[in-house]
Amino acid sequence: MLSPSTASAQDEKMAEFERTWYATCYTEKPINEEKCYQQSKELLAKYPGSTFAKHATGIIKDKDLNAAWQKFRAALDTYYKPPQDAAKLESLFASGDAFIQIEPDQQNPFHLFTLGQMAIAGNQAAALAQFYKNTDTVKGYVERAMRAFETAQASEKTKQNFDLYVVPLKDLVMANGNQFLGFRLLENDRQQSLDYLTKAIQVRSKDGVGWKDPFTYWLRSTIYVNQYAETRRPYDAMTDEQKGSDEGKEIVKKVNTLLDTKLIPEYARVLATATKPGAEELYANAKREFDNLWKYRTEAPEKAADYVKNYVNDPTISSVVVPAKPEDSGSLTSPAPTTGPTNVKIAGGTAPAPGAKANGGAVKPTTAKGKTTAKPKGRKR
Repeated sequence: MLSPSTASAQDEKMAEFERTWYATCYTEKPINEEKCYQQSKELLAKYPGSTFAKHATGIIKDKDLNAAWQKFRAALDTYYKPPQDAAKLESLFASGDAFIQIEPDQQNPFHLFTLGQMAIAGNQAAALAQFYKNTDTVKGYVERAMRAFETAQASEKTKQNFDLYVVPLKDLVMANGNQFLGFRLLENDRQQSLDYLTKAIQVRSKDGVGWKDPFTYWLRSTIYVNQYAETRRPYDAMTDEQKGSDEGKEIVKKVNTLLDTKLIPEYARVLATATKPGAEELYANAKREFDNLWKYRTEAPEKAADYVKNYVNDPTISSVVVPAKPEDSGSLTSPAPTTGPTNVKIAGGTAPAPGAKANGGAVKPTTAKGKTTAKPKGRKR
């Protein structure tokens, strides 16, 4: 044990350092934040029992938190500046993980904002632009973000930041998350993929997020294209005599029904929603397929535009009846499918950062405030 004289000397050294620290962090103007930060770390290292330890800890966390936040914001801005690539996305993920490690509270608006942006960027890179191939990594961020936003609740302390940053972002996270999960299962589990894509369009954001996203309808059309190809495949293998049989006619009926109730309406939904800048190639691809199938089923090109208009106000409505021509002798001359999961890429693969006003109204916060305790009262010596 320390002798009384040694203990007194130690106390005096601590008291002297506390006075120096207090002056640096609270008295001297302007405050030298870097010096305060370093002295706070020194205070905790030398005198962990100091009555000012809590305040020093808060100062250190605030500075570390804001440094991590600024790094994440810079990575987010850099990622959305073309050209986009996997390295920029990995940097975004790394900086986001670093911030979340310092601020692990899933109810914190800045934690939610960071996690949400990571999930949205992952979907944009893996599904829309398709330059990022590690879909398992993206799936992890997407599922974490969706769970966090589903259970997020604002407290009195966080309500302002929650309303400003979390609420506008939630629709994007849920719509994009389900879109990605649907995209990921396109080739392996079509029904589950359709379920996720249907959940994506159930998000009815006032600015069109979810229910008016043409890419989601394009993804659904690729599933219907595969169904179309599989349904007509036995017919294509038949002889002319077999094609005229009852079996052949039944296949023709099934193919035409699929076109009228699923594939043609889905292309029409893409055409009704792919109207914003950046969706030109998606629109052109859907228009080519729609026109070919419409001609086969109706021979009435003058009715096509009015049919598409049915889906403009609400593309989620049930499929509108296609004005199909009367059935012929049973021959199947529909065009061979030309789209599928391997060519759903959005040309260019560049999109504005979700959270900008044009993409849902969410504002990117500039400062992540920590939980520093109030200014400590000076100790009388």
